[in-house]
Amino acid sequence: MSTKSKIVKPENLLKKKAGNGGFNEKDLVKAQNMIQTNKIDFKPLGTEMLKELNDIMAGIKAQTILPSQYFDLLMYPLMQLKSQGGLFSYPTVSEMTKILIDLLENIKQIDGDALEIVSAYMNSLQAILTLEVKDTGAKAHKELCKALSDACDRYFKLQEKLQSAPA
Repeated sequence: MSTKSKIVKPENLLKKKAGNGGFNEKDLVKAQNMIQTNKIDFKPLGTEMLKELNDIMAGIKAQTILPSQYFDLLMYPLMQLKSQGGLFSYPTVSEMTKILIDLLENIKQIDGDALEIVSAYMNSLQAILTLEVKDTGAKAHKELCKALSDACDRYFKLQEKLQSAPA
């Protein structure tokens, strides 16, 4: 019996499908220009994602959604908001959503306190869409992002305190 290993180099199927050579510089500039100059109104999409979050939260409150499903159900609309907010000139939506996603990804279980933060985020999102907050230098941008970040910090500190408290 031989103890020598045989090295097998796997086929690079993805490379075969996608090809070699990178992207044409002119195509990259054209795509970047389209992103920067698009006139697509994000409000209807943002409002639709907010409605989806409202429906999920209503299901949570009505206890028709199991706690084990909270994370997966919340993440789809949040990931859409995070990626598309910045793409369609609403960087505040992207930044706030990133803060909320970071919270949800770093907790073991989404509890009532975390759900309150989700609700506060949703209220802020409604305000951003209504007021059309697009400028990251705007006072509303800074205040809303800071308030959400502070709420998440307080949540983590409370969780640390609860975990270190004697049983």
